[in-house]
Amino acid sequence: MRITRDVLLNLAKDNAAKLASKDRGIACIFIAGSLLDHDPFIGGITDIDLFCIHDRPISVSREIVRINADVHLDVAHFEQDFFTPARKLRTDPWFGSIFARGPLVLRDSLHWFDFIRSTATAQYSHPENLLGRVQSFLAPARLTWQSLVDDAIPLGLKRTEALLEVIRNTANAVASLSGAPLPLRRLFLDLPERCNAAGLPGIAGNLVQSFTNETITDDNWEEWFSAWESSYDQLNALNKAPAILNLTRKNYYLKAIKSLSQERPAAALWTILFTWTRMAALLPKSEDHYKAWQALIRQLTLDAKNLPARLELLDAALDSIEETAEHLRG
Repeated sequence: MRITRDVLLNLAKDNAAKLASKDRGIACIFIAGSLLDHDPFIGGITDIDLFCIHDRPISVSREIVRINADVHLDVAHFEQDFFTPARKLRTDPWFGSIFARGPLVLRDSLHWFDFIRSTATAQYSHPENLLGRVQSFLAPARLTWQSLVDDAIPLGLKRTEALLEVIRNTANAVASLSGAPLPLRRLFLDLPERCNAAGLPGIAGNLVQSFTNETITDDNWEEWFSAWESSYDQLNALNKAPAILNLTRKNYYLKAIKSLSQERPAAALWTILFTWTRMAALLPKSEDHYKAWQALIRQLTLDAKNLPARLELLDAALDSIEETAEHLRG
């Protein structure tokens, strides 16, 4: 089956109709995410992000629906009350950007979407609202950075998780200066362009240096692909995988990683590192899959000995964004 954007859009419409017919409590369904882009694919694959808005309590907040090995629906369920008052969405970096961009509405039985969007996007570009979206990433990034500096986070997995959260939040703080925050696979693919748009071109390089080193060669990738895939399968075999690491989503990551490793290795490595660390937190610490993740961390020198140098790079990036935020505030 040849996968094109039009094929995926038709699949989204068909599945939205099925969802609506099964649940009369669905007031609105819309498509957001990469499928709205002219070229939504990385490694020839993408997902279909459907948002279902309900007028009554929900029992499931997220579900992954398999279409085939390379296509799946990522369905998010929300109650209408989540979006009220709608003015709060002006400073919500994720949903604010969704409504500002204008998703593709597939169902809106009570004209809920039009009402929420009109309020959510009013004064969306006002500096105060822009600053609010930036601060939603900048403040937790600085707070966690300080905890790492103060050795307030335990060594090992917890500290690695914290470091990656600082990197991700810092990257999305600068991305939010010029548009929507960036999802996992696109974070270090689109970040250089977004840093340039924000007038902070040096930040992308600092952030890449904060989780990579010069020891990475082409010979590493096949070993990483194999170990990452094995850990992914094991996590799902143990029935411990969260929705983001559902077995149906394996190709969504793996094909992107393999494609990006050729020309955009930082973007590929970030996707491996972030997802594998999420897996490590759920895998038995005594087994080989966890030890393989530990070997990756050692190879990237993301250990306590090298942490101060990483934190210096992040401090410089955070300083630059904070200075830009001060200009917005002034």
